Amino acid sequence: MKKLFFAIAFVAISLGFAVAQEKNSAYVEINGSAKVKVIPDRAEIEITLREADLKGKYTLKEWEDKLALALSNAGVDAKKQLSLYRQYTASAKRKTINQYKTFKLEVYTAEEAQNVMDELVANDISSGRLTKVWLANRDAVADSLKIEAIKKAKHDASVLAEAIGQSVGSATYINYYPSRPAVVYRNVALKATSLDAMAVTEEAAPVLPQINFEEIEIEENVSVKFILNPVKE
Repeated sequence: MKKLFFAIAFVAISLGFAVAQEKNSAYVEINGSAKVKVIPDRAEIEITLREADLKGKYTLKEWEDKLALALSNAGVDAKKQLSLYRQYTASAKRKTINQYKTFKLEVYTAEEAQNVMDELVANDISSGRLTKVWLANRDAVADSLKIEAIKKAKHDASVLAEAIGQSVGSATYINYYPSRPAVVYRNVALKATSLDAMAVTEEAAPVLPQINFEEIEIEENVSVKFILNPVKE
């Protein structure tokens, strides 16, 4: 029983000493950050075909065919880049319920987005809407920024330690602050130029919305705690 008591007491003293030693250890805590601005290489265009907008001019199927033609003329691979987002189609017995289909189109450059918008207008489809832009390899860029941020933290810690004749040892603590997704949500509607506006002058051309992918910023932040080695004698 006495041996057990001494063993417990020894463990308690050892743990107490370890905690006290950790509390008294000298350390330096540094925040590191890294950021970069990039041009997005992905964008989403939402296209809705509503029977209510047709006014008897086309059937919904004919409008879908015109959409397929517009995308083909714009150089888009519809099988790869176009997906059906939501729809409502009804039987022939319906009375007042209008059918619709909404598509999501992924494009890779501002030029491609502009070509799509132009072709939609040319095919009587004015419901295109640029909804968001983003960077495809965002995770790879973010990982490189994390490495840069922690290297900056170690550099700053070393500079501070050397100023007082010390050096930094191992990192005992790293805290990472997740960054916001590098996605910019937009709501840029496509508006076809009216015939009246086109008829102002015979030489005047309709002014279509010009699309440009603005830079988006990716930033990564870390907080690191380094042990301070003893002063050099």
